[in-house]
Amino acid sequence: MSIICAQETGLTAEEYIACVGQSTLGPTRPLSNTERVQAYLDNSNIVVTARDAAGTLVGLFRGMTDWSWICYCADMAVVESHQGQGIGALLMDKAAEVVGPGVTITLLALPGAEGFYQKIGLTQTSAAFYRDRTHRT
Repeated sequence: MSIICAQETGLTAEEYIACVGQSTLGPTRPLSNTERVQAYLDNSNIVVTARDAAGTLVGLFRGMTDWSWICYCADMAVVESHQGQGIGALLMDKAAEVVGPGVTITLLALPGAEGFYQKIGLTQTSAAFYRDRTHRT
């Protein structure tokens, strides 16, 4: 397996959709709305990709960080045909390298993915909260 992980700028919505659409994360993202996907890519300040020897995007980490204290991982996906090869761990390691020492990476896992994140060294907490995007007051 020859996989190259690197920080990238300018990832297109089309590449993101092709990758995430082949992962378990796909059904949870608005992949039919290219404009919205491009907007959230444009407004993320860290994107780490995993590409195979042919340059095909096979995984990605997308987040927002202050580069000093915390990085919120909004997406981490590996195409299903490449899962189980350590690509997710490579993405997390590269993201940690990019944000630097002293910066915590945090994320919300899809139900059922908790074991994967524990396996790659993340600590689980029961104190996470979120306000759903459809919430109205």
